[in-house]
Amino acid sequence: MNYSKYFVIFIINFLVSILILYKITQLSLKWVDVYTKHGSYVVVPNLIGFTLPKSILILKKLGLKYDIDTSHYDPNFKINQIISFSPEAGDHVKEGRYVYIQVNSQSSQSVLPNIINQEKKIAIKLLHASHISVKEIRYINNRRKDTVLKVLYQNKSIQFGYRFPFNQDGIILIIGKGYKKDNFLVPNVVGMSLYSAIYTLKNQLFHEINFYYDHAIINPDKNAKVYRQKPDSGIIYDKNKPVELWLTSKELLDQFIQIKEKDLKEKDLKEKDLKDKDLKDKDLKEKDLKEKDLKEKDLKEKDLKDKDLKNKDLKDKDLKNKDLKNKDLKNKDLKNKDLKNKNLKNKNLKNKNLKNEDLKNKNLKNKNLKNEDLKNEENSNCCKTRSKRNSY
Repeated sequence: MNYSKYFVIFIINFLVSILILYKITQLSLKWVDVYTKHGSYVVVPNLIGFTLPKSILILKKLGLKYDIDTSHYDPNFKINQIISFSPEAGDHVKEGRYVYIQVNSQSSQSVLPNIINQEKKIAIKLLHASHISVKEIRYINNRRKDTVLKVLYQNKSIQFGYRFPFNQDGIILIIGKGYKKDNFLVPNVVGMSLYSAIYTLKNQLFHEINFYYDHAIINPDKNAKVYRQKPDSGIIYDKNKPVELWLTSKELLDQFIQIKEKDLKEKDLKEKDLKDKDLKDKDLKEKDLKEKDLKEKDLKEKDLKDKDLKNKDLKDKDLKNKDLKNKDLKNKDLKNKDLKNKNLKNKNLKNKNLKNEDLKNKNLKNKNLKNEDLKNEENSNCCKTRSKRNSY
């Protein structure tokens, strides 16, 4: 059996199959290049700061599609401006590629996160995440260094959960800066016994304490109480400087406290009465102002009505005068028209009479001419007859 013949046929078929497969692969690659627009690209423009309609127009001109995200708000941009986009500016992409756009939208409203008593770095990160701008940072003396103590917006203190308007101005952070070395906050020891006051001051590292009695007191450690201190409580004071205390007996201090409380109550009552009086005066003033405003409003309305009536009367009068003038003009026009018609008629009659007279004169002339012709003819005839007779 001749196997070489079959082997050659197999080799030929195999080579033909490879050639066909190569051609199909080439055609497929060309089709893929055409379909995917291989070699053609578009440069992504910088859209930051452009308005949404303008950005869409630019992308459409470049043959790019777009996807819009309106869930962000940035106070540094105006409403409807582009905050960010992807792919980035300068990237080479194919036509028909989607560009993802973030638009500064009014739909999201900023809410103040809980940053009170937080560290400065953490607080600023939370504010940036909530798209809240920080206009100013103020530092005050406080033992909680680099800690947010208060948040101000438009010079008013605001709390966690405050909703900002869409066009916010920025907030002010009040942050503690701690105390200088050896400076501490003076505690309040008024009303304490001598033992408790000394213990409290030493606990705050104030070791030099001077105290004075206003009169002799039996067993001062138990019966004496502080009624005055220097420096006052709440002041930042050097721990190495002395704190001065003035002491009196418990009974005198209680009387002093009662007198002080009574004075305070009387003062509060007086202030309340003054406030009530001020409120009443204010209410009366507002009432008078309202009544005055109402009267002025009524007078203005009355003046306006009178003015409108006058204007209406003047308009009516003008209209009447105008109608009369128009009527006079119409009558005058009619009269002029009648005169013209009459003149035309007279003229026509005159022309007619003249024509008739001309005709009569013409007829008479023609008649006279005829008569003269007849006479001439008769004369000529007579002459002829005479001549004939003479001839005979």
